[in-house]
Amino acid sequence: MGICPPWKALSLCLISLWFIISISVATDEDSDCMKSYEPLQNFSEQCENPNIGALVGSVFLRNADGLMQHSASVYIDNPTHRPDKSHECIGQSPLNISCAVDMQNHLNFSWDGQSLPGHPHYSISYLGCHDEEAVLESREERVYTTDYHTLIGNQVMTDNVPVNLDDIILRINVSYPDLWYIQTQKWDIRHITKLDPPQIVNATVHGDDLFVQWDLPKTNTWMKQPHCFKYELNISNEIKAFDSTLHFTEQNIDLTRKYSIQMRVTTTNYCGKSLFWSDWTSVLAVGPIRSPLTDLSNVHIGVIVAIALGLPMILLAVLLLCKFQRVLEKLFPPVPGPSIKIKGLLERDNVTQIVPQKYVEEVSELQFKETLGSEEGEEEEKW
Repeated sequence: MGICPPWKALSLCLISLWFIISISVATDEDSDCMKSYEPLQNFSEQCENPNIGALVGSVFLRNADGLMQHSASVYIDNPTHRPDKSHECIGQSPLNISCAVDMQNHLNFSWDGQSLPGHPHYSISYLGCHDEEAVLESREERVYTTDYHTLIGNQVMTDNVPVNLDDIILRINVSYPDLWYIQTQKWDIRHITKLDPPQIVNATVHGDDLFVQWDLPKTNTWMKQPHCFKYELNISNEIKAFDSTLHFTEQNIDLTRKYSIQMRVTTTNYCGKSLFWSDWTSVLAVGPIRSPLTDLSNVHIGVIVAIALGLPMILLAVLLLCKFQRVLEKLFPPVPGPSIKIKGLLERDNVTQIVPQKYVEEVSELQFKETLGSEEGEEEEKW
């Protein structure tokens, strides 16, 4: 290991020393750290390498002769299980690299270099494997970027991806003047396949229900069965999730409302679960089946009809009631009451004296005698 030349920037020296110290400590204490790079030397043979696992990180440092010399490597079967193992062995956590294969046979790579110090340069190469043989290989390509720490979205595409791939292997070289970090990563093609959006073939309203039907997604593999796919249906920002079916019914919808429909799809665990969902389909609009003004007009018509029919009937009922009252008066005339004079006499009860019965009898007997005597006197005169 050489000493940093005086014309090198101090930052580069510090970066190199940081890697050197980390690797020296790790290789002495961790037996899992590999010092040999020979199995990874020939990149085109990595499809046959049974030990490559999911990820391999390697560090090269410039020696006293000015040559880049392998310092340490680490093999990680699953980076999510031992995220600290890479840092322990080579002083660097694995880069967060993403790989996707779409239905147009494009390979899409992206990575995040925010954890790397300084201003590194990047170059990549990749392999396509089938039955442990390389059927697709790219030459190493330099990636140019002005942002050294935010590299999410850097992509490399090719149109030459065979349809029978089993695995994709990517090698990315992060280089400094006196240090290289090389990461080799492998993906099962089923886990990185990004399907096209499903095709909605029918979206109609039956009665009060919204019925949506779609076709099986198009794939480049053997996945042709309905149970291989999981769907998300977005109906006016309400997500419905389901699998193993090609239709869905939303019951009791509002017929006066407009519904927007979108779908996306991914693969299920039964067929090698993909890390990616497809894009959403274009928005499909359904409805309204009935205008809200129609309901209001129906209400208005009902009110008008009720008034038009009800008001005459009410008036007719009032007229009939009045007419019937006059008929009753003719058939059953009211009993006439006493005249005003009789009412006056009857009201004089307060001033009329009550004559005792004995006095009445004496007066009556006296009047009878006087009447009888007068009658006898009249007869004598006649004679």
